[in-house]
Amino acid sequence: MDAVASYLGKRPYLQSVAGFSQQHTTVSLHSGTTAVRAPETVIRGRWSGTTPGFIGEELLLNHRRSGRDMGMQLGVARYYAHDAVLSAAHADLREQSDNAIKLPPHKRLKVGLTAATSERRSGRGFSGKAVTLEETATILWHAQGISGRLPVGTAQDEGAAVPLRNAPSGGGLYPIRLFILAKNVRGLPEASYEYQPHSHTLLRVSSDESPLSYEQVVWTADIDTDKIGFSLAYTYDLYVNSMKYGDSGLVFALIEVGGISQNVHLARTALGMIGCDQGGYNKQALERLLNCDGTSRHVVHFTFLGHGEVGMS
Repeated sequence: MDAVASYLGKRPYLQSVAGFSQQHTTVSLHSGTTAVRAPETVIRGRWSGTTPGFIGEELLLNHRRSGRDMGMQLGVARYYAHDAVLSAAHADLREQSDNAIKLPPHKRLKVGLTAATSERRSGRGFSGKAVTLEETATILWHAQGISGRLPVGTAQDEGAAVPLRNAPSGGGLYPIRLFILAKNVRGLPEASYEYQPHSHTLLRVSSDESPLSYEQVVWTADIDTDKIGFSLAYTYDLYVNSMKYGDSGLVFALIEVGGISQNVHLARTALGMIGCDQGGYNKQALERLLNCDGTSRHVVHFTFLGHGEVGMS
């Protein structure tokens, strides 16, 4: 005991760390009936067979049983058929050209990867300075723009090739769509738009001419939303990759979100801009704004972007 006391005397912070780590070890049979299901409440009841645990835990337990899972193999095998291959090769047909806004070519970034990675920080001190359309196009292209083609010619279409994007996607299915909510973008009215990577264009989501109200879709006390340049909403189309990967589709989609988000933050850092991922948003309000049904298409991530105050970039 003397040795333990001596050790803790030199490292007093360990008692607080241990206390925090062990605060969820108690079990409650009533966690499933509490009015507010705080995470710690759910964890305290997860060992009870009659109490539901985290939905996330259920997903991790069930999304893939093994690498030899027959259901997974059947789903993947279906996508080697010529019709599935041709569908991927002609994914650009899903985009709309009518009334689409053509974006300028992306800027070639000259900042080194090490510098961009080490200098990237979350920033909330937006200045209100307008973002240019070229800066917007550069971020969007680096996020998930088309940067190559994979030849997959078939007897029906010898020149077929699958367009490849800057962020990886399970099976090359790209179930994540990017929407931009423009606030202070030079030459772009305040509205919501979908980024169309194949044509490098923006398609306005709604014809509503009223200015975008961030108060209805986000909860934040430390960001002046009137001063941001624009925000990005990431939406997941459940059936695009779940038809191939089943319950694993969601996991693969969230990995894709991470890849896209990393590209966004590295690109805006290289441009001298700031940004911040935002967890406090009204999912249902955003989905209504972006015409997502909230059943097969969901908002899964949200990011603020713009120019910072002097010394904040």
